[in-house]
Amino acid sequence: MPSEILSRREETRVCAGSARLLPGLFAALSLVLLCPLACASNAPPAAYATTRDALADLDEFAVLLLKAGLPTELLPRGRDLSPQEARQLRMHFHLFPPKASEYAPWLVADVLLLDVTLKTEAVPRAELGRRVQEFQPLVVLRPDGYLAWALTGKEQQCVGPVGVQDGAYRAGTFEVGTFYMKDETDTWRPVAVPVLVATH
Repeated sequence: MPSEILSRREETRVCAGSARLLPGLFAALSLVLLCPLACASNAPPAAYATTRDALADLDEFAVLLLKAGLPTELLPRGRDLSPQEARQLRMHFHLFPPKASEYAPWLVADVLLLDVTLKTEAVPRAELGRRVQEFQPLVVLRPDGYLAWALTGKEQQCVGPVGVQDGAYRAGTFEVGTFYMKDETDTWRPVAVPVLVATH
């Protein structure tokens, strides 16, 4: 009987001690849990926030500009592209020559931007996106002698070394900077890409 009383007293002592520890334990846990929130609210802005924002609203035309080598911070933001914006983009592209992998998209971008500079009003981005699609089946001869897909810049085949022939840079029958498309006989034929100028 006395041992039973003693064990009950010990249990009571342990329970009372645990009850005293609980508020301290809850306080420590709440500090640990709240610290990440407090630290997160004081964290500096994400390093790539501007790039993420720019890439979030990409359309076909913006992807083309990126493929052509335009930095994300220079991507035009509006729903329309004005002739002045197109001139500035062309100046940037001509100031920084493209890498081999950027050459074909760079040429497509140059054609579209030239088209916009010749207009009197801004061109909707949706229209530019539609025109981008027209280049999907086309290839271009790069200065390094490779045919590359116009929109992706991916190499299609090696034609050979480029040299000056008949006043132009050529490799075989292909001319640098000219667009080509396969005909019904599976032969690459040059195609004229029209520049659509708005009527005044």
